[in-house]
Amino acid sequence: MDADCLIKLTKAGIKERVCGTWEVHIPALVCRETTSEAPRLPDAARIKNNISAGLITVASGGRRRAKGEAEALEMFQAGSFEAIATDDARFIQHLRGLDVPFAVPAVIVVKLHREGALTRAEAREALDALLPLISPEESAAAELMLTGGYES
Repeated sequence: MDADCLIKLTKAGIKERVCGTWEVHIPALVCRETTSEAPRLPDAARIKNNISAGLITVASGGRRRAKGEAEALEMFQAGSFEAIATDDARFIQHLRGLDVPFAVPAVIVVKLHREGALTRAEAREALDALLPLISPEESAAAELMLTGGYES
């Protein structure tokens, strides 16, 4: 998961559900971006707590990169992960070019609902919290998936 996605899921109030449903791994740089470099933000404290509780695994080793996205891609290519969670448009284009599966925050909400980790009302609340943070296209696609108008 990259920093952008981690922060948006935190703001939507579902990061703990995500971490409780799936294994979440973040690169060391993403850890620094979301905690050490923003220590006074409430999101930083929540993310630190999740790391301390073992809900989020911070990758160690690897080459130091300038961006968390590059470290996330390196982790994906070296590990046995299903997808990269991101909401960075340029990174998504890069992942598409490499044929690397990815998930955006709104689709993660829908997937949590489909797997029974969120009720429809909880998923709706999370999507509403994400609205100011995501693209209109992402929001519309998630709405269609949540209401059954589109199967993924």
